[in-house]
Amino acid sequence: MSPRVSPPADFEAVFHASVSPLLVLDTELVITDVNRSYAAVTMREREELIGVPVFKAFPDNPHDPEADGMANLQDSFRRVMSARTPHTMDVQKYDIPHQASPTGFQERFWSPVNSPLLDPDGQLLGLLHHVEDVTLFHEELRRVSRAYERIDTPTARAHSAVAQRAYAHHLARRAQATRDRREIAELKAEVDQLREALHSRATIDQAMGIVQAERRCAPEDAFQVLVTLSQRTNTKLRDVAAALVRLAEDNPPGPLVPDPENG
Repeated sequence: MSPRVSPPADFEAVFHASVSPLLVLDTELVITDVNRSYAAVTMREREELIGVPVFKAFPDNPHDPEADGMANLQDSFRRVMSARTPHTMDVQKYDIPHQASPTGFQERFWSPVNSPLLDPDGQLLGLLHHVEDVTLFHEELRRVSRAYERIDTPTARAHSAVAQRAYAHHLARRAQATRDRREIAELKAEVDQLREALHSRATIDQAMGIVQAERRCAPEDAFQVLVTLSQRTNTKLRDVAAALVRLAEDNPPGPLVPDPENG
């Protein structure tokens, strides 16, 4: 059995006071400590988790035939133990046990980062598991995606076809006048970029304002938060911004921006 792994005494207060949900595992993937934030976000008591194998405490949802949380998390743990370096996982659907739910599980999406705990000689003592609950944000992204899908209606497609034919006619006349196909291609690219900028810029600026207000950070730092969330969720930056803006409009004041810290 691996020796118990827990935060050093002088860091214990910081560990338990941290707003980041943190869990400590030994090399056999047994839970040796959790902080208050982790217990709260998983709706569990700290005492009931310590000493329990992590996959016994948090099994896959048996009602979800596509559940792969355990397998993905185990692969990440193995990678960290082998490479002795942190591993940032993609956003992971991993439902958690919940007695009040009819199925006994509640849907959750997480942004996990796993890091090795090493002694001064570089020997592996255990693992630090850091997660952020991004369920609310993920649901808003799905709403935005469905909204974009609803735009693609027969009426919208018909209007788009008319616009495309008019624009094609304009390009043909310009091509006939200039005999310069390269100029036409460059013009079309510029129009596409301008259209994209007009649709995206205002939303991104609004989302940056939300991040600045919540994090009390500079504009460039707020933009980097959005970029990191875009990368971590594999979602276009404009969709991340749109989801955050919609979330701010539909919810009362309170923390809205997931922590994209990548370890």
